[in-house]
Amino acid sequence: MVKSEFIIVDEMTHKDYCHLKKLLVFIIILFITLTILQLNRTQSYNRYERINFESSGATLYANLYYPTKKLDFQEQKPLVIYCHGIGSKRDFDLRIPIEFTKRGFYVAALDYQGHGESGGNINNINSNNGIPALAQDCSNLLDKLETLSFYNDVNKSQIGLIGHSLGGMVVLMNQALDPRFQVIVALAPLVNFSPPKYGFTYNQEFIDYIPANLLNEQNTQNLLVIMHVDDEALDFTDNALKAQELTNCTVIPIEGFLLGGGHQLFSDGVLIESINWFENHFFGTPNINGRISITFYYNYVIIFINIIVIFISVISLISISSQLFFRNEKKLENINYFNSNKSINTLNKQKLVISTIGSIGAFLLNWVLFEKFFGLVGIVYGSILMLGTFTVISILKFLKKTKDRKYLNTLKLNIRNQFKSSYLIFTLVCASYFIAIYMLFSFYYPFGFIWPSNFVVDFMLSYLFLPVFLSIEILLRKVIYPKLKILKSEKSKNRVLIITAIILMITLMTLTSQLSYLPSVLFMYIILLLMIIQNTKIFQNVKAFYPVVLISFTIVQIFFAAVISNAIGVSLIV
Repeated sequence: MVKSEFIIVDEMTHKDYCHLKKLLVFIIILFITLTILQLNRTQSYNRYERINFESSGATLYANLYYPTKKLDFQEQKPLVIYCHGIGSKRDFDLRIPIEFTKRGFYVAALDYQGHGESGGNINNINSNNGIPALAQDCSNLLDKLETLSFYNDVNKSQIGLIGHSLGGMVVLMNQALDPRFQVIVALAPLVNFSPPKYGFTYNQEFIDYIPANLLNEQNTQNLLVIMHVDDEALDFTDNALKAQELTNCTVIPIEGFLLGGGHQLFSDGVLIESINWFENHFFGTPNINGRISITFYYNYVIIFINIIVIFISVISLISISSQLFFRNEKKLENINYFNSNKSINTLNKQKLVISTIGSIGAFLLNWVLFEKFFGLVGIVYGSILMLGTFTVISILKFLKKTKDRKYLNTLKLNIRNQFKSSYLIFTLVCASYFIAIYMLFSFYYPFGFIWPSNFVVDFMLSYLFLPVFLSIEILLRKVIYPKLKILKSEKSKNRVLIITAIILMITLMTLTSQLSYLPSVLFMYIILLLMIIQNTKIFQNVKAFYPVVLISFTIVQIFFAAVISNAIGVSLIV
């Protein structure tokens, strides 16, 4: 007996050692990739500062990037404010901060009204002066920047704006009302439209400030418009050429294939033309500041490598924690869960495969049909229907087996195990790994930081997503997993579950494609998939369904709350 116990302990110690060795490897890789990212970043800016300020009754946020390069030909540096496109946020598009700080510019990347971390709504009107909030956000940010110590190092005659899509419209409106902005670049700007459109509601006060009704040669100076002639989102003639007609500005038409489509303008040439435009007007020549070399691609590659390594490290931490938490009780729960040993030898393998495929197909069909008849909210309705169906079937099975004493004992044991304090602590620890590492990385390097603008309200509204998340987890853990008895190894079962989760995410993204231009939506789906993978790893060791799912939903809830903030901000929901 003593010998047997020693073998088990020795086996577990060996597993612990293997997990720790893997984690150490990932930590070393992470240290190397973070070092490379840091070195790459210092080629453009040495640090950034999060700025918040008030604009038209809303709290807005911006990132201020401090350049590493000194300008030998002048003492002070230029300042450029960057406005991203509709539905995006200030640190998703790294092109402008990286490429301009590398040239010695201060860059302030703004989340204007209703975007990213900022509050407000794109339809807000300043109650004090009747001017649209969007038309004053850049000016109010500049007011804030003027109060900071760094502003002593800014050349006051070299302040410009650059914006993309809706951000292009924002910079056009701000420059027309504020002469402090001397040079402007508008990338695929929204110039000419009639509300209601693009999330804007009909409002005569706002209509008067649409660029097509506001711009003229007197209130516009040094404007460059760059736009693809086959822009899939905005018409070239109605926007780029309309701006030229009103202001006599310079227009650079872009032709040919571009990665991501014409509207996104992912092109070295676009960045080079933009930099040349600013430097020519700020410095009097485009050549005095040296050769332009576009390198932002490297940042994206290194960032995504870091994210992958970070997530693998989180999974390794979960494996180690599960060994520490459940060294003595894990095997017992695996035996008692799902009442499966007897059924493995009696059920036909072919029927199990067909049943598994059928369950997934029925789940997806339910989503598709409800979305077709009820729109996006139909996905929630369909998920509620699936939860109700599962509940009814579970009750009927329970009533059918109530006479089986062994079944009742197993059921009671599993219910007790669901809410053991060790399980609750373990799931909280696993959740803290992900949140802590995500927050640390987001603040270390400003990319992908997602946070709702109104935490309390948006967090409460995000409970609407609980039926969707819960129905996915029930499908994977309660419906599909018991049918995978035909697979001997737990790793093979996990692969099936992860592949199924990927199929579900692709379907969900397809059904909500009208929101695909919101980066927060795409980011939420990625986080949702990561949580499902993380839960799969947890369930490999512990079968406490409800505590794990509900605590992991809290993580998803934060990102869904950010989606709600964004949707309200661009008037997709009111």
